[in-house]
Amino acid sequence: MPRAKSKKKAPEPEVYLERTQISSVVFGLVMVVAMIVAGAAMLGGSLSQMGQRWGSAMDGASRSVGLSVDTVEVIGLEHVPAVARQIKASAMVEPGENMFRADPHLIQRRVEETRLVTNVRVFRLWPDTVMIYADAAEPMALWNDGQTWTVVDNMGQLMPKARPQDHADLIKTVGVGGPAAAPALDKALLVMPGLRQEIDHARRVAGRRWDLVLKSGALVKLPNDESITPSVLSFARLDEAGELTRRPLKEIDLRVTGRVFLTPAGEMMGGAA
Repeated sequence: MPRAKSKKKAPEPEVYLERTQISSVVFGLVMVVAMIVAGAAMLGGSLSQMGQRWGSAMDGASRSVGLSVDTVEVIGLEHVPAVARQIKASAMVEPGENMFRADPHLIQRRVEETRLVTNVRVFRLWPDTVMIYADAAEPMALWNDGQTWTVVDNMGQLMPKARPQDHADLIKTVGVGGPAAAPALDKALLVMPGLRQEIDHARRVAGRRWDLVLKSGALVKLPNDESITPSVLSFARLDEAGELTRRPLKEIDLRVTGRVFLTPAGEMMGGAA
């Protein structure tokens, strides 16, 4: 018997799922615009004109698909609305601007250059919002440049608009490089609040460390900046029992981590504690 021919299985119909994404639309528009601009350039347009046409076309394309700036929000400065307004202005982002032009890194630099805020973060919330997060700079110390007092914030930057007389309770610092080094000193003194209350002023030495001049007249020699906190912590533990800052001492030397050298008032040499 002749072998029955097997029926060929009919091919299954291919199914395509069409998904239109906004990125694909924008890409297509960009390519069309690129060809138009290139054509204009070939017909005699200058590079400058081409750039302007490209920018205008990109802005128009972005607006047509809803990718333009509608809102610029400043978060974290609600308690200082005047500063918030200045930060928003410094961002230099206008409603209707192409979202792709709103570069977060560039905006962050602009905001930081105001020296009004700290911890600046900038995000684009697609499709139409730019979010600027920032903390208001807080007065932390006073610094004297040899002539006048200026307020220093918690990032080690000068606050020329702040009035020193309004912050008389802040620690006073002197010496070249004092503002930039003040945050590390402030952090170290947190482990010994009692010492802060005894300080008349802090003097920057050789751009590497601090000397603390106490109200009693004693001098506390701190180590290099990277070792301040452990040295102050060691001194705090010792001072708990002996109340050293209230003794008639000429000098308290903390420059050797883990050791405290004391010089009694009226003497030139001291012993190690």
